[in-house]
Amino acid sequence: MEEPLPCDWCGHPPEHNDGVRLFLSSLTRMETNARRCLICSILCAGIKKYLSHTSYSVPTNVDDMRITLGFARSGEGLAIEIELIEATIKLSFFCLNDSPWIERNMPFLPFDDEIPDTTCPDKSLLWAIEQISHCRDTHQNCTSYSSSATLPKRVVFVGTAAEPTLRLYESQGERDPYICLSYCWGQRGFLRTQVDNFESHKTCIEPDHLPPTMNDAIEYTRRLGVRYIWIDSLCIIQDSLLDWREEAGKMASIFQNSFLVLSATRSTDAHGGLYTSIPSDFATFALTVNADTNQVFTCHVADVDMTSNATETIYVRRAFSHPRSGTSNTYPTDLSLLPTLRRGWIFQERFLSTRVLHFGPQELYFECLESSACQCMLDAPIIYHVEMWYGETYGDETQSNAGIHQEAPKMYYGPPSWRRLDRDGLVYVWHRLVYDYTKLKLTYEKDIFPAISGLAREMGIVRAALHADADKTHETRYYAGLWKDSLVRDLCWKVMITHTRDGKDDESHMTWMDRPREWRAPTWSWGSVNGPVKFLGQRYGVKDFFEPLCEVLDVSCTAAGSDEMGELIAGRLVMRGQLLPARVTHSRSKTHRKDELRRPQDILGLDFGLVFENFVQEVWVDAGCQDLLRLLDEVEAGVGDRPIIYCFLLGIIRRTEMPVFLLLKKTNELSDEQMGQDVYQRFGRLQLKEYPRLPIMEWRNRFGIFAQAKEEVVTII
Repeated sequence: MEEPLPCDWCGHPPEHNDGVRLFLSSLTRMETNARRCLICSILCAGIKKYLSHTSYSVPTNVDDMRITLGFARSGEGLAIEIELIEATIKLSFFCLNDSPWIERNMPFLPFDDEIPDTTCPDKSLLWAIEQISHCRDTHQNCTSYSSSATLPKRVVFVGTAAEPTLRLYESQGERDPYICLSYCWGQRGFLRTQVDNFESHKTCIEPDHLPPTMNDAIEYTRRLGVRYIWIDSLCIIQDSLLDWREEAGKMASIFQNSFLVLSATRSTDAHGGLYTSIPSDFATFALTVNADTNQVFTCHVADVDMTSNATETIYVRRAFSHPRSGTSNTYPTDLSLLPTLRRGWIFQERFLSTRVLHFGPQELYFECLESSACQCMLDAPIIYHVEMWYGETYGDETQSNAGIHQEAPKMYYGPPSWRRLDRDGLVYVWHRLVYDYTKLKLTYEKDIFPAISGLAREMGIVRAALHADADKTHETRYYAGLWKDSLVRDLCWKVMITHTRDGKDDESHMTWMDRPREWRAPTWSWGSVNGPVKFLGQRYGVKDFFEPLCEVLDVSCTAAGSDEMGELIAGRLVMRGQLLPARVTHSRSKTHRKDELRRPQDILGLDFGLVFENFVQEVWVDAGCQDLLRLLDEVEAGVGDRPIIYCFLLGIIRRTEMPVFLLLKKTNELSDEQMGQDVYQRFGRLQLKEYPRLPIMEWRNRFGIFAQAKEEVVTII
C-alpha cells in the first residue's frame, strides 16, 4: 500500500522523522481543506479556540492570518508547533496518552502533561528531586564530575534546624556538596559582601536585606537538604580588586564542581525571584474528536452528545519557552522570556556545570550532561546518545549532526562530549561555541575572554590529550580566542550584521558592528569586535574543507593577570604568505553610515588594477570601516588618493577552490619596538568567487590578480 502524500496546507503526514519540516499556510486555506484533511480541521479548531480566549493582541482578520507549521524534533520523535506570524505566537499541540487512533492519524504528537500552576517548591519540588535523583543514580558523566567536590573558599551556610543562622562561611578545604546560583544582577542595587561588612557577614546575613532571588535560592537549597550555596555577590568581596580577580578566576571551576546550579532563568534582575505562576495566556484547551465520524469539538468531552465512546482528546496551548532552544535555532525561543540566556557570563556557568535547574517563565526545566527534562513532558527525560551526534561522519555532513546544539546545547558544549571528537570536530564545536557566545551581552566589554575562560581551559585539555603523541607542530596553546593547532582556520571569521526592531514601526534595521570603546584584543581576534562572528565551515563542516596557504611564524599575547585565557593587554601575530595590494573604492551600490545600512560586502569594493575582473568579490568588514569611508568621501571631493589596503592570502576552500584573504591596513599605532616597521591591523575578510561558465583551469590561473602578489612577512596587531 502506498504511503499517503503530505497535505499541501498542513504538511501531514511528515515524510521523515528527522530534522525540521516547515510549511507556510493560512487559516483560510486550512479551513477550505478541512473537509478533505482531518489534521487541517483539528489544527484550525485549536488555533481558533486559543485565539478566542487569549488576551494577547491578535489581528482583526484572523482568517487571513499566515501561519508556519513546523514538524520539529521532540525527544525521539516529532512534535508540531504552529507559529502565528502576525501575532508572533507559537502554539503547541499534544496528547496525554497513546492510542491506535493517535498512532494512525497523528503519530507526531508528543505526550505532554498538565503542569502545576506555579513553580514554587510546594508544587514543584518533588519533580525537581526526581530529576536530580535520576541523574545522580544513572549518569556516569554527571556523577564523576560532582561526586567529590571541595567547597569553594567561601560559601553561604543556609542554616539547619539546630543552627538556623544564615552566614558566610570560610571553608577549610573540606568536601561537601554545594549549590550555585546563576542569575542576572540587573540595575537595581542589593546587599553585597564588601570590605566593611565582610566580618559581620561571617556572623550573620539578614535574610530581610537580601533580594528575592537570593532568598528563594537559599530556601530551595535548604529544602533539597544541601547546607551550602555559592552566590557571587556574597562570596566575593565586591570592592576588593585583589579578591575579585582571585575568586573570579575560579568561577568556572566553582560552577563545574557544584552539585546543582539553580538558574533564575526568567528573572531580569536579582529582585525577580525564582518562582512564577503560569500566565493565563498559557492555559490549555481541549479538542475532542469523534473517532468514528472524525468530527472535531472544541468543548469538553462531557458537553458533547456522543453516540459512541470512541473519542480522542487533543490539547493545544501556547508553546512554553524551553532553555533547550536557547541557542541559535530554526525555531528560536523568545529569549526576552529567558533573560539569563542572553548574558555572556552565564553561558559558561550553564555549560560547565553538571546539573542545572532552570526556573523558567512557565515551568521548571532540568538539564545535565546526559539528558534533559521539563515539567510539560510526560515522557521520561530525553537521553542524549553521544554516538548519534558525534559519529565518524561528523566533519563531512554537519547539517544533521549540528542539530544537537539546538536540541541538547548543554551536552554539545559540555566538555565530556568533546573527548569523543577528532581535531576537525573540536574545531567545528569551538567555532559554533564562539558564534553563540558572541551574540550575548556583557556588562563590561573587557570580560570577553574571562567570561569564557573556563570553557577555553576545558577545550585546551581535550586538545592537548588528542595531540599527546603528536609532534610539536600541533601545539594546543590558546591566543585571544584562537588555537595554535587551527590558527589559520580560526582567522577565517567574519562579523555578522545584526537586525533590531524599532518599537514605533516594528521595522527591522541593520546595526553596524563597532569595536569596543577600549582595547581588549588584537584585531586578528574575534574578541576585537562587538557582535556575533561566524567562521568558514559552519555550514558544511570543517573536515578537509580548507587548505591553508600561509605560515604562522609567531603568535603571542600578554595577559593582564595570571590567567593567560583571561583579560589581555597586548597581542601580536607574525605570518608569511602572499600579500596583494588593492585600492579601496565605493561598492557599485554606494552607501554611507548615515544612509541605509546594507550587508558588509555591499559597503566597500576593491580595485586590483585589472582591466577585466573574472571574479566576484565578497568583502566582509569588521567594524564599519568608517575611517575608510571618510577617506573615500574626501577623494570624491578632490582631496587625496584612494586608500591602499592589503589582501593576505589565508588559503582556499577545497570544495569551490575559492581564495580567502585577510584584509589588512597599515597602522601608525606602534610601540617603541615596532617603530620603522610595517605593522598591520585587520579590518575584514575577502573571498573571491569566479563567474560561472569559465573554462576549468588551475585556480591560481583563474584569478589573474595573483600575478601581482608577493610573498611577504606581515606583523598584525
